[in-house]
Amino acid sequence: MPTITTKMIQAVYEAAKSVYHALKNRKDVLDELENYYGMKRGSASDYIANFKKMMDGKCYTRTNNVEATEYFFESILLDYGPTKLSNALQAARKHVNYYSNLSNGGNLKKVSRLIEKYQTKVDISQPCIPEEISEEENYFEGGKKQITVNAYERNPQARAKCIAHHGLDCKVCGFNFAEVYGEIGQDYIHVHHIKPLSEIQEGYQVNPINDLVPVCPNCHAMLHKKIPSYTVHQIKQYIKLSDLKIG
Repeated sequence: MPTITTKMIQAVYEAAKSVYHALKNRKDVLDELENYYGMKRGSASDYIANFKKMMDGKCYTRTNNVEATEYFFESILLDYGPTKLSNALQAARKHVNYYSNLSNGGNLKKVSRLIEKYQTKVDISQPCIPEEISEEENYFEGGKKQITVNAYERNPQARAKCIAHHGLDCKVCGFNFAEVYGEIGQDYIHVHHIKPLSEIQEGYQVNPINDLVPVCPNCHAMLHKKIPSYTVHQIKQYIKLSDLKIG
């Protein structure tokens, strides 16, 4: 496969932007990329299509090289801000998941690491439910009540790995914010730590796939209705019982 140079990547990104915003004709930019930058027409067309998929948060099935993927992430952040970068990361996750069933190549691992890196630049840490310290306290008007927050639920790298594996559907009720709210719901989900905070010892290392699960805010609140928290299975059972009573 012909090498895609840095200059080609920069040029095709600008070309993709102009096509996306209908500032230039697709055929004209493909002519320019082929004639002035020596980029294969098919490759250029794929990169332009991938840019649109990234901007819209949709899976792209043609492959960008790792350098281009990072350049697109960085440039989308600079040009459009964290919301569109969040879309691009979601598209890249879908791309990785799509190809993970077909290949376990090194490029997928590198792209996954890029997703983790750039996820930290997007403020997707949603408000989590704090767990209260079990001890007697005195209350005064204007005073502060001491609480401790499970940091694993807010850690952006842990969140990114959890979501990349489990997806954005609530593991309790199946709710998906993007399906209901559209663009403003993209990438919105809480992450719940399964292991009770009281059992976490110093030096404990979280496993984002086994220890964290995506949940909607309502189910997250119900999970934390008691200390230690309910399990996902228990809250699912409460939902089933409620449905039976209503039915």
